[in-house]
Amino acid sequence: MGQRRWPWGRLALLLLYLAVLGLVWMAWRDPTWRVLLSPVVLAQFGREVLAWPLGPLWVLLAYVVAVVLAMPVLALITLGVLIFGPWPGMAYALAGMVAGAVVTYGVGRLTGAQVLDRLLRGRLRLMSTHLHRRGLWTIVLLRVLPVAPFIVVNLGAGALRVRLRDYVLGTALGLLPGTVLISLFMRQVQQAVRTATPGAWLALGGGVLLVVGALWWLRQSLRGDKVGPQE
Repeated sequence: MGQRRWPWGRLALLLLYLAVLGLVWMAWRDPTWRVLLSPVVLAQFGREVLAWPLGPLWVLLAYVVAVVLAMPVLALITLGVLIFGPWPGMAYALAGMVAGAVVTYGVGRLTGAQVLDRLLRGRLRLMSTHLHRRGLWTIVLLRVLPVAPFIVVNLGAGALRVRLRDYVLGTALGLLPGTVLISLFMRQVQQAVRTATPGAWLALGGGVLLVVGALWWLRQSLRGDKVGPQE
């Protein structure tokens, strides 16, 4: 059999997307843009956006754009808490990250597995067996364990045509524990900085231990499930 030909249209789409990410990275290195993207400026802008007509929808759209531009999950959650407070920030961050994950899933589906697998030098094949056999729980595992960047999992799941229902549910379940824990932790940080009392700092220390312990337990549980008996 002859060698499979490159799907040039899909390759062009993926290269265009990677070029946009490269431009964003270059802008982030520029001091002027870095000031504009500082937490203080973003917090002020976020509060103004929320006051617009249909403000919550604009906030969710901003999260989608941030996910498409490969902003780290930790930064997305932290900014949500700083701008909107712990509980509203948690809700906006979770809903926005899931929506953004669906959009980038679509990009991966359009570009296709052949293009991504060649660019990733065969690494996409390593995900394919688990994603197709146990799609839901593999997505949960990939969201909880930092084995691959958020954007890479999104593109890979789309390229491998993971069932959309499993992908969305697995993404929400996998992001929920970390989003809640980080939001509560940021609330304790704000409380400690605002009051500067021994009790507040003690609560912050307890929050750190709680977050670390909960994440460790969750990761161990999921890792044990991953290496358990296969059907």
